[in-house]
Amino acid sequence: MEYKYVARDTGGRRVTGVIEAPNPRVVARELRSQGLYPLSVAPKRPGLTIPLPFLDRVPLKQVALFTRQVAAMIGSGIPLPAALGTVAEQVKNKRLRQVLRDVKEMVEGGEKFSEALSKYPKVFDRLFISMVEAGEATGNLDVMLNRYFTYVEKVLALRRKVVTAMVYPTVVLVLAIGIVAFLLIKIVPTFTALFKEAGVELPALTLFIINLSTFLKTNFVYIFWGLVAFFALFRFSLRNENVRRAYDRVKLRMFVIGPLFRKVSVARFSRTLATMVKSGIPILDALDIIAKTSGNKVIEEAVLKARLEVARGESLSKTLKELGVFPSMVVEMMAAGEQTGALDEMMDKVADFFEDEVDAAVAALTSILEPLMLIFLGGFIGLIVIALYLPIFKMAATIK
Repeated sequence: MEYKYVARDTGGRRVTGVIEAPNPRVVARELRSQGLYPLSVAPKRPGLTIPLPFLDRVPLKQVALFTRQVAAMIGSGIPLPAALGTVAEQVKNKRLRQVLRDVKEMVEGGEKFSEALSKYPKVFDRLFISMVEAGEATGNLDVMLNRYFTYVEKVLALRRKVVTAMVYPTVVLVLAIGIVAFLLIKIVPTFTALFKEAGVELPALTLFIINLSTFLKTNFVYIFWGLVAFFALFRFSLRNENVRRAYDRVKLRMFVIGPLFRKVSVARFSRTLATMVKSGIPILDALDIIAKTSGNKVIEEAVLKARLEVARGESLSKTLKELGVFPSMVVEMMAAGEQTGALDEMMDKVADFFEDEVDAAVAALTSILEPLMLIFLGGFIGLIVIALYLPIFKMAATIK
């Protein structure tokens, strides 16, 4: 019988193929003899297979929970392979469960934990792998895993704050567009027919609303698919570095929400730097990882420029001050940390401060956007109502 397999080679590359064997165990044994680690083995079935790359990802929260469980178990004296096996059977995410089983097998085969994890870059980020390497080198793997869990908790909390800030205005905006579209497509045409029947002369405002309604109703399909195409093209264009840089720069300077994004970026940078310095990761490696995980092209390029200067012997605080991307408070506290040898503590304090600032910014953003959205919605609906009733008042006056 033919079996289709998915495996990884010693370099972490994904390998697929077909092997003829009596059962899946023989296939797995054959793959191991070739230096491959089997990920899945299934009978070959005819038909179309559609690759779904997003299924290869695991939510960060799931990875964090796994690190906490493994840290607790190895901290209690349970061997790492046994801890991995136990946790693998408990996790709900199927992809993570399979990965942990594979990692356990590699560790039992003599590979380092960090090396096994590095073969799954879509599941475990560079920060996590670097911290595991530091834990293996110092013999404090459980401490590093707990530290990573704490870090991820704070990162996810920060992410939730941003989502909270954006959900309300987005929902109100969508609702407003929906209500206005309904009025223009369904209600206004009813009044248009009435006015045509009455033969009344229409005010300029009413004509504008009727023409807008006619245009929207006639071209609704084109407008809808045009917007879909625009957003799809926009998302695709963000893959271009120049477009991404311009977009991220605008995002940091936008009215009202720009300061929020900047505070989030500073908080994340500070928290990540503090965690990595505390874990004993070399500053150049730390800056490289921070740049790649910043989520903002402007911040990424600033950190990479700073890394080059630090490699030449300049202090990080001096370099960041010259670049002018981060607030002066961050630079001053970083300089104090460098002078006292307590950079990790200072960066933790900076992160705490800016996380509190994000809380305040979210509250302020909600309080500003709520009335603005209501004014916009009420104003446009009011405009439509006035436009429709002006001819009616005129008709009533004529009858009198």
